[in-house]
Amino acid sequence: MTASSAASGRVQPRMIAVIQARMGSTRLPGKVLEPIGDRSLLAWTVASVRAIPGLADVVVATTTDADDDDLVEAAAALGARVHRGPIHDVLTRCLDAVTPFQPTLVVRQTADNPFADPLVAAAQVQALLAQDLDYIGIAGWPIGIAAEVCRMDALVTAGREATDPAHREHVMPYLYTNPNRFRIGTLARATTSQAGVGHPWRYTVDAPADLALARMLAARLGHGPPVHLEELDAIMAADPALGLLNISVVQKSWQVAQATEGN
Repeated sequence: MTASSAASGRVQPRMIAVIQARMGSTRLPGKVLEPIGDRSLLAWTVASVRAIPGLADVVVATTTDADDDDLVEAAAALGARVHRGPIHDVLTRCLDAVTPFQPTLVVRQTADNPFADPLVAAAQVQALLAQDLDYIGIAGWPIGIAAEVCRMDALVTAGREATDPAHREHVMPYLYTNPNRFRIGTLARATTSQAGVGHPWRYTVDAPADLALARMLAARLGHGPPVHLEELDAIMAADPALGLLNISVVQKSWQVAQATEGN
């Protein structure tokens, strides 16, 4: 317990991050080990998540499928903890991955978000605690920037009760589709980006066009992870042609993606 937490009478929550990852992807197979600059997509994501202030540990949750053996080796080379679990029951996979760490809060990220902003995730955590919420999601943020944050007891409840295959494959929908049971919130951006309220840019890697943009952004950044949203927005605003690279990529909803895509 820190001096500040002791003074307030509050014990600091134990926060564990889980990064779900696998080599299978219908639109871009093997994407998590594709190079972006001088490191893999997985390496970018792990480093970005590790930079979240106050994080106790990070675990990569992948599958027991032999196709993910190379991913396990790559994650271990990064010094990341690794858990292997079911391919499609990702809720069980992520829950089992974090349970040994006895967290009070769980930060979920996917391995296709190389530019996840650790300061945004930290702000989400603080908002969840300040508002006494069970879950805060990515609404209002460019795709690939924010995380999902939840209380461990809420995730345990989802793991015990969720029966819809889509809820189990996409981990968090059981929470945010039951707002009468769980306390759900969002984190609004403090300022609007140069792109305006309807942010047209996507910073995730789901398709070849996304990967091309990520590589160009990495080259223009001139440094590795972590990266902050303001840096990315400035690059995109300075060269509008970059936004055209992946403008036609349609993000799948968790309902559409169920059983066809995912990490």
